[in-house]
Amino acid sequence: MTVDKFDLSKITIERHILADEEINPEEYKRYRITESGISPRALPGQTRALVINDSHEHREDGHITEDAQIRTKMVLKRLRKLEGTKAEIKPPTTYGPENAEVMFVGWGTTYGSIREAVDILNGDGMNVSMMHLSEIWPFPAEAVSDILKKAQKIFAVEGNATAQLAHLIRAETGVEISGKILKFDGRPFSPGYIVRAVKEEG
Repeated sequence: MTVDKFDLSKITIERHILADEEINPEEYKRYRITESGISPRALPGQTRALVINDSHEHREDGHITEDAQIRTKMVLKRLRKLEGTKAEIKPPTTYGPENAEVMFVGWGTTYGSIREAVDILNGDGMNVSMMHLSEIWPFPAEAVSDILKKAQKIFAVEGNATAQLAHLIRAETGVEISGKILKFDGRPFSPGYIVRAVKEEG
């Protein structure tokens, strides 16, 4: 779609990168265990600190380790990052009547087609709404549950063959998606495709 020019003056970049004057090179720990799970970052070659990175489990200073206690602490540190992400993740958006009988559920690029299908079906006398997720993980289980419990019938509208979002919703909330409108021919959804699928369901 065509969008207005972005106002870049409103963007703040927070990289959590340490400046040279903030670093004691003898004490710098690239993977320091912190309450938030986010460790201080120095840029390699840009400060006096020795920055050690590797793809294996490591100590706080970046050196490889197989110590079980350190491994446990590092895994818990990384998991704490999810708590911060949960506070920032965008909640599901809804559109249509608040207590609609039928609700479409989608994610990603299905938004526009689902929204137009909602308008068409409501214009035809049905009572339809939608819930859309732009971010999937960490999964906003509580918000999704609160929205879905208002509908009598729920359709997952997904561009894949296995209804991945429907499975994730059931796993995270226990809510069973009653209908699936799937498309996996490499082409995007059209509103008409969704409308026809719902009407064929009766």
